[in-house]
Amino acid sequence: MIHLVLIIFALFASSRVFADSKATPSEHLEKSAETKTQSNQKQQKDASIDSPDDKPKSKLAKQAEKESPSFQQKRWTGTKGTSETNIQYDYVGNADQNLGNGHNAGVDEQYLDFRHLFMRHTLLAFLVQGGLEFQHQGFGAPNNALVPQRLDSMVGIVGLDFRWSEKDLLHVEGRPGFYSDIEGSGWDALNSPLDVGYTHVVNNKFQWVIGFSLNTWRRSRYLGGAGLRWQINDRWKIKAYMPTPAVEYLARPNLTLTMGADIRGDAYRVGPQFGNNRGRPALNNALVEYQEVRVGPGFSWNVKPTIEVNFMAGYMAGRSFDFFADGPKLNGSGAPFVSLAVHALFKLPGESLQIPQRSRVSIRNIFKYF
Repeated sequence: MIHLVLIIFALFASSRVFADSKATPSEHLEKSAETKTQSNQKQQKDASIDSPDDKPKSKLAKQAEKESPSFQQKRWTGTKGTSETNIQYDYVGNADQNLGNGHNAGVDEQYLDFRHLFMRHTLLAFLVQGGLEFQHQGFGAPNNALVPQRLDSMVGIVGLDFRWSEKDLLHVEGRPGFYSDIEGSGWDALNSPLDVGYTHVVNNKFQWVIGFSLNTWRRSRYLGGAGLRWQINDRWKIKAYMPTPAVEYLARPNLTLTMGADIRGDAYRVGPQFGNNRGRPALNNALVEYQEVRVGPGFSWNVKPTIEVNFMAGYMAGRSFDFFADGPKLNGSGAPFVSLAVHALFKLPGESLQIPQRSRVSIRNIFKYF
């Protein structure tokens, strides 16, 4: 069941790659496309995300933009450079897990993620991104279990956003680095997944996204998908895209309540002695695809306009470890979980970004601002 859901993972295949202020992956795209460019610093501060055919914003919407702005909008206004940090910790309780040796046992999970990005505008229509990320998943499994005791990634992030109009955005991102159980795989643990996605803004209330991801270590190397974001009214929003579909309710200008899912998955290489230590030599240096589905309520609270606390708690519906090329698929049942993250965006000192207000950006415009 988990694998079928992940078939539409697409650009959003990594649950953390495109994490934005109030969502993961694909809101990184749709919020970029919401932004309207401005001609001076005062206009940037009061920037609206309305399309030309949108109605004036209500008092609540304007206050929400001020107290809990789109981080992606902030990236496209202000100074030419920005810096962004995200720290997250999750805990999943004991879930009944197939250990692969004829036994089941309760396995809990601890997750830690640290990501830091630098972003720089160039050639007017491009936002170049680079940074580092470390992710750790620790599983309370016995030493002889086929379930890895940890799965980690230490990667560089190289991305590019290209906007050729206020309504169109293309995002390309690579994540070269090491994906392993930290048991000596060395250079064999080096991989470089790629994500590509396109967002189109129909108007301020409705956007759709489409994309694909490439990861040669997965069972399905190419995954494609599509989704949409619909602002029903000032308080209610539907995000129908992976990996974090959700319904949101704006309780206060700086507080959003959510009910949704978090669908995670990635591929890793285990160590050269992993199989020998468990009586399964065929699993030495094997690839394992990890998948997990969570559902539950949460909230997003902007303690400052660009410092945000995100919380989610609920039930992990299931997880799996799939050694699809060399061994078994180990399924697990559900368990409760909690997740807490802090997300912050900082303007870097430097020249203000001056972009003329135009519906489209021409090649001539781009090189004029080089």
